[in-house]
Amino acid sequence: MERNKLCVMKILSVLTTVLVMLKTSYSWQTDVQANLHLQFSDLQGVQVYQGESGNAPHYKLIQVEKDSLLLGARNKMYNISMATLEENVLERIEWEPREFDKKVCETKMKTKEECQNHIRVIGKKPSGELYVCGTNAFKPKCRTYVKSEEMTYVMKGEEKGIGHCAFDPNHNSTYVFSDGKLFSATVSDFSERDPLIFSTDYGHNILRTEQHDSKWLNDPNFVSSFDIKDKIYFFFRETAVEHINCGKTVFSRVARVCKNDRGGQIMMKNIWTSFLKARLNCSIPGEYPYYLDEIQSTSEMGQGNYMSTDRSDNRTDMFYAVFRTPENSIQGSAVCAFKLSDIEKTFKGKFKGQESTYHNWLPVSHPKPDRNPHPSTCVNDSYQISEPMLNFIKSHTLMDEAVPSAGGSPIIALPTFKGRMTQIAVDWQVHAGDGRYYDVIFVGTDNGRVIKVINKGLGSKVENVVVEDIQVFPEEFVVTGLKIYRANGKEKLIVVSKEKVISVPLHQCEHQDSCSSCVRLQDPYCSWVDDKCAASDRGIQSIRSGKNPACGPEEIKGASAQEVRSSSESSLSVAETAIAIVVSIVVSSILSFLAGYWVRSCRSEPQENQLTNEEIYGSLQKNHNKLKDNEPRYVNHAQLERNNSQKQLNLIVTNIQKGSNLPNGSALQKPVLNIPVPDKTYV
Repeated sequence: MERNKLCVMKILSVLTTVLVMLKTSYSWQTDVQANLHLQFSDLQGVQVYQGESGNAPHYKLIQVEKDSLLLGARNKMYNISMATLEENVLERIEWEPREFDKKVCETKMKTKEECQNHIRVIGKKPSGELYVCGTNAFKPKCRTYVKSEEMTYVMKGEEKGIGHCAFDPNHNSTYVFSDGKLFSATVSDFSERDPLIFSTDYGHNILRTEQHDSKWLNDPNFVSSFDIKDKIYFFFRETAVEHINCGKTVFSRVARVCKNDRGGQIMMKNIWTSFLKARLNCSIPGEYPYYLDEIQSTSEMGQGNYMSTDRSDNRTDMFYAVFRTPENSIQGSAVCAFKLSDIEKTFKGKFKGQESTYHNWLPVSHPKPDRNPHPSTCVNDSYQISEPMLNFIKSHTLMDEAVPSAGGSPIIALPTFKGRMTQIAVDWQVHAGDGRYYDVIFVGTDNGRVIKVINKGLGSKVENVVVEDIQVFPEEFVVTGLKIYRANGKEKLIVVSKEKVISVPLHQCEHQDSCSSCVRLQDPYCSWVDDKCAASDRGIQSIRSGKNPACGPEEIKGASAQEVRSSSESSLSVAETAIAIVVSIVVSSILSFLAGYWVRSCRSEPQENQLTNEEIYGSLQKNHNKLKDNEPRYVNHAQLERNNSQKQLNLIVTNIQKGSNLPNGSALQKPVLNIPVPDKTYV
């Protein structure tokens, strides 16, 4: 009977898991479909940067300078006009590692492709000179270039690039040039065991995070960085040290340092005294929120509003970011919005601290607030910070509260089989034909697509609309960069992958040939004006409903090729259908088994209750196994089970009595030791 109960419990556990998965899959918005689906061949006004023939150039969007796009690549830097997507060949920089460095790199088990010089840092010094850093066959170096009379770049000097640039071209790193300094977040060694946030003024003044201290940085992947007022903000994901006692997991972070930080005068010399970090919370709400813990990319900081508004001044400093779930979880990705004011508020709160490795992480207030300013404030001179306060800062870098996402939920969340999101760009506060303002979000995926999303919600509730889904690249290409360009009457979205650079229009208004189809697109760029669907905010539109009575009766015309494609793709995909069928079969099988077991239990229970004591304890059952001649043909199973139970009970009681002298015969309780996790070993 106990065995049957155990089986039922396992079945109920499986059923609960299936129901949770079904509920979670609903939260992933698998029913969200784009209003317009397009292939690359359907697009008009597309520009393509041809580049060079041969192997993949490994393009990476590094910097935007006026109307130029600076692309880092393998052994080259390209200067591309954003208006025409043509290269300014005069400003190309070619920089290949020495053959000796390549051979040494290959002896360290790196590929020929990795043992090239991948440009990863480009910026301007206060003097106007161009500063360029590359991986240089896993031996980072930086060069200074000046322009010659022929308007070409000529190398002026070269220096080591450790701390400025990554060793591995695939490593995630970020940097900012500000106030005559380079602020970078990368690693300082070949094995990537020493991550750091680093600052240099190209002289002798160097600052960095504490070395080999997991409370500062714990195996981070840096994503982006912002220069805001008197601070530099860094965004990254890392192994959460505060969660290590409950299992290894990754959290997304925002960290900040003060630009005028000089480190401590004696204690914490050349170490940040203003480094603080906090968790970014992007999760699907519910009784038990589902967290998307791994940040992938961010938009630029801009003036926007995550919800639609009818006031042009109803906006704030904010950014959007792409998040993913871990590899061993329900696969998916999402976009969340964050306000700068919420980040600043979090950094002014309590800290998260641990008294020792045997204690939990708990909220901690900074010491003597009447004498010491809160560490979130940038002091005029970090040399004047007292040693007790420096001790506190060194051991309390993590804030207690997490930064909440605007609206409390993702703007959009999609499952893996729709492609995982990689990059994001935002066109802030676009004025639509319905008189409202919208942040238009462009998201790149790892299968070559670009998705355009808006939040049409009027209040705090998120109600997203996927306006477009465009297959820009072949499915095997990953979108690694997005940039919106608007100047001289031109507007476009520049899409970058390792293999290609393409620009596509920000909207596809001309694809709609009727008023109703134009309004149904729900695109803030488009409205029906002058008997055509055009990029205008003066015409007929209704983003909220996708319908407007001013269009008149629905046209019964043949749909365009794009409308037919959109309609056909609005049905369930093959992957969704397969998943639905499998889940249905599993749920049906479990429910059928439970129903059968319940019916059997109902039928057998009365019969068992009607048995007399003589039948229970004295019934004989024929043994059908082959027996020897001297063995009995019948066995009293009831008596055997009763004897075995009595022996087991006596054995348990005896063991308890022998094992301890505790009162009430209770078993000895062994203390549970909290064994600290050993620190990492760095080579």
